Amino acid sequence: MISLDGSIFAAIAVFLFLVFALNRLLFRPLLDIQQERERRTTGVEAQANRGLEHYADLFNRYQATIKNTRLEGYRRQEQVRAEAISRRAARLDEARRAAEQLIQQSRATIQTETRTAHEQLGREAQEIARGIAASILQRPA
Repeated sequence: MISLDGSIFAAIAVFLFLVFALNRLLFRPLLDIQQERERRTTGVEAQANRGLEHYADLFNRYQATIKNTRLEGYRRQEQVRAEAISRRAARLDEARRAAEQLIQQSRATIQTETRTAHEQLGREAQEIARGIAASILQRPA
C-alpha cells in the first residue's frame, strides 16, 4: 500500500512552483504573443475588409457615374437628332413652298405667254386671212 510521508508535501510544493513558474515564464508570454498575433491578424483583416468595402463603393459610384453619363449622352444625342430632323423638315417645307411658288409663277407666266401668243396668233391669222382674201379678191389689203 501507498504510504504518505513528508516527501509528498515537497512534491506538491515543487509542482505548484513549476506551475507558477511555467505559467509566468512560458504560458503567459505564449498566450500574449498569440493574442497579439490574433489582434494584428484580425486588425489587418478588418482593415482589408474596410478597404474592400471602400473600393467596392468607389466602383459602384464609378459605374453609376458611367451609366448616368452614358444616359445623358444618349439623351443629348436624341435631342440633337430630333433638332436635326426638325430643321430638315423645316428646310423641306421651305423648299416645297418655294417649289410650289415657282410652279405657280411658271403657270402664271405660261398662261400670260399663252394668252399673248393666242392674241398674236389671232392678229396674225386675221392679217393672213385679209391677205388671202385680198389676193383672192385681188384687192389691196
